Amino acid sequence: MAHEILSVKLAELDDSLDRLHSRILMSQSENHEQLRREILQLELECVQAESTLRNSLRCSKSELTSLLEESYGQVEGILRRAKAKMHALAEESKDGEAAVEEQILLAEYVLDFAHRAADRALLVSMEAIDAQLTRQKEGEAS
Repeated sequence: MAHEILSVKLAELDDSLDRLHSRILMSQSENHEQLRREILQLELECVQAESTLRNSLRCSKSELTSLLEESYGQVEGILRRAKAKMHALAEESKDGEAAVEEQILLAEYVLDFAHRAADRALLVSMEAIDAQLTRQKEGEAS
């Protein structure tokens, strides 16, 4: 069972990473107006996806999901506060070029964080599969 669920989630992640890659490439070649429309569209998609995830967590029968929802909310809050602080610093900066370079650096690190999150998701997935296989072995032995 875990294999099938994780395979579906992995396919969803693959699709998402493909879209991320193509959107970054397209963003570099679009005109400014097109880019702004794409940003608004992606912001809407993010809000909808986050809402769907929260609803899924709330509707789950597992007690674990309340902990996950709380943790997710804390991470969202941290990211919101960090983004607000960075925007405030950028607005204070008199050097527009430096502010742009800092946004590029921020984007780089956020992509690094996403990579680390994907690695952590892989680790949790492998541990879940290991737990399932261990349980199956224990069931066969008894």
